[in-house]
Amino acid sequence: MQAKDRVADRYELTYPVGHGGMGEVWAGYDEKLDRPVAIKFLRKLAIPESEREAAVERFMREARVTARLDHPGVPSVHDVGYHGDDIYIVMQLVPGMVLADLIAERGWLSVPWAAAIGAQICSVLATAHAASLVHRDLKPQNLMVTPAGSVKVLDFGVAALLGADVPRLTATSHTLGTPTYMAPEQALNSAVGPRADLYALGCVMFEVLTGNPPYRAENPLGMLHRHMNDPIPSIAEHRAGVPADLEQLVTRLLAKDPQHRPGSAADVYEILAPFGALDRDLAGDLAMSMAGGQSVDPTMPYRYPFGPLPSQAPLQPTRVDIVRSRNAQVVVAPPSLDELAEAEERAWELAEAERFTQAAEVLATALVPMMQGHRAKQPRILDLRVTLANLYLLAGAYRKALPLFERLIADLAERPVPDRELIWQCRQQAAVCQAELGEASAALVELCELLAEEQQALPIQSPELFPLRHQIAMLTAGLGDVTSAGQQLEELLADVQALHGSQAPEVDEIRVLLTHLDRIDRGDRQGRIGG
Repeated sequence: MQAKDRVADRYELTYPVGHGGMGEVWAGYDEKLDRPVAIKFLRKLAIPESEREAAVERFMREARVTARLDHPGVPSVHDVGYHGDDIYIVMQLVPGMVLADLIAERGWLSVPWAAAIGAQICSVLATAHAASLVHRDLKPQNLMVTPAGSVKVLDFGVAALLGADVPRLTATSHTLGTPTYMAPEQALNSAVGPRADLYALGCVMFEVLTGNPPYRAENPLGMLHRHMNDPIPSIAEHRAGVPADLEQLVTRLLAKDPQHRPGSAADVYEILAPFGALDRDLAGDLAMSMAGGQSVDPTMPYRYPFGPLPSQAPLQPTRVDIVRSRNAQVVVAPPSLDELAEAEERAWELAEAERFTQAAEVLATALVPMMQGHRAKQPRILDLRVTLANLYLLAGAYRKALPLFERLIADLAERPVPDRELIWQCRQQAAVCQAELGEASAALVELCELLAEEQQALPIQSPELFPLRHQIAMLTAGLGDVTSAGQQLEELLADVQALHGSQAPEVDEIRVLLTHLDRIDRGDRQGRIGG
């Protein structure tokens, strides 16, 4: 498989996310809905024939299992099907940071972070267990922390259905799961219940709090032996400052006997939740940046329990979710002229197909190394930046488009011979973004200033000014000044009618708007009289 391959005449592969012996995961785009997706493939022919049937059944079960779990901590499943000899699952593409990478960067995490991550995992596990599902492969590599602070539990591919009437998919000679996080009873290939997931959670919590898993060994068999026979390690021996209640909880989670572990994921959630509270100022100090400028903070859901708020700063696009070292400089080689031309051509192809979100991402990815310093003001780069800002506008990504237009206005004005028309267009588009973002008053001020400037060179009756006058009237009406908006439209109607005639579609459109505004105005006056 390669980039630009199409699946089911709908999904386009963009870049690989990961691969293993039996499959691949690609980032892609849903062409019909113009949204990024993840596409997971099972390569049937890469699996030994004796194991193929069970592998296919596990893969299809992952799609069904994940789809039936209605929880924000589980990626959404959009589609499933066959692509040649391969099977695919189309899922939500989860942005953010893999927990394993986060631990590798930080060494160990603060107590509020660890508790917040653990509590969110418990919420997912409680929902899964209530649906008679056991994950069986919980580990940092299968956990993502998103920019909104939520934790996503990935890869239900080896999840087990509880109940004697459900045939087991695991042959007696195979143990599914990852030895470093595997409960003793799972290592013995005996009956696996919800408390096996709690053991794996204990391993994850130990690693999050200390920077290392509870046990180390040279090979998988040695690791399984240690899980079954070695004493439970102490967090206090690896790190100070962890509350005693939290240490005791991790010790209980790591109990060899499932009956000695907490009774349920919901019980663990209740213990962890209070430790995850963190005030805003301290949270800002602990928040961690990824490549591309995004930050993650798993305690955010505790401060915004009704849902995350969008970042006020625009996010730089990034294709790969990796952790930026606190001390490392991110150096990305600038693209060649040919690479820029290829990205631009691809972006235009996507835009012509009305896939504006994907078009913007393609161009933004190519432009990232060129957006700083003198490079950003090169004529070729300025033109591409204008295209990118317009693509974001067409995609409805106004919060990303607005700062691009604002910076373009300043940079274009610094040219030896400024392109006044292009600057004017960027100012108008910036005002459109402001209006769409709810800043109608600021947008109206800017558009009125634009109109006043243009009137110094053009008469008010000029057709070039019709769209701008129309925008001003509609914003005026939206701000509640229906009378002034009606007067502006009446003046515009007279000028449009003089140019195009009384039967022109543009004239009919303005008349319809005037009728609508008149009804609103009369209703408002009647309401004031009645009151």
